Amino acid sequence: MRSRGKIFVVIAFAFAILVYQLLIHKATISGQLTPITACLVLVPFVIAVCWAIAAELGMRFAFVLTATLAVIALAAVNFFGLPNPAIIFGMPHLMTNLFLMWFFMRTLKAGREPLITSIALRVHGSLTPDLEIYTRRVTLAWGLFFVLQVAGSIGLYAFASLDAWSTFINILNTPLIVLMFLFEYIYRVMRYREHHSSPLDGIKTYLQDSPAPKSATKANNNV
Repeated sequence: MRSRGKIFVVIAFAFAILVYQLLIHKATISGQLTPITACLVLVPFVIAVCWAIAAELGMRFAFVLTATLAVIALAAVNFFGLPNPAIIFGMPHLMTNLFLMWFFMRTLKAGREPLITSIALRVHGSLTPDLEIYTRRVTLAWGLFFVLQVAGSIGLYAFASLDAWSTFINILNTPLIVLMFLFEYIYRVMRYREHHSSPLDGIKTYLQDSPAPKSATKANNNV
């Protein structure tokens, strides 16, 4: 019964994402920027950014930074006028992929542990030298994947139709990520039959070990 509830939640969440992406696609190809469509695009993006900042630097800093950026954005709109709607509609895709590119690539610097290597160590406890090299390459592959996402978006915006560009950034974005997970998993199962785990295991382990926003952690410690 409990597993059925989890499956229902996953299906409902996937359906909500699909509906949301279709709504954004429809708003994008309409070319009309209204307060409703702007909020539809920006509010989930702003919430995700605030959570990411809060997890690293604290809720108070996230609030101050977000408020400051909001004031700057409003001042810019008041001075320069409303931007091209495509800039608003394309911003979440661009900024999200640039952030994820940085998030993966920063762990490839000398002296740091690659992100996928870190997750694999949490799941398996130890890795063979061959697996350490593989997980480093997978970290690089994910970083390059997000680079290609940005390049594809810019290329389609510059040379293709608005409909094709919107389809890529709003509808195909999530399926492409799922395919990336799937292809990597299939290759890993075939290459390392005795040392593999599902992508969900890695995500679950990473989320469980990730710190909560600092203000929330401090509140819990005071209870």
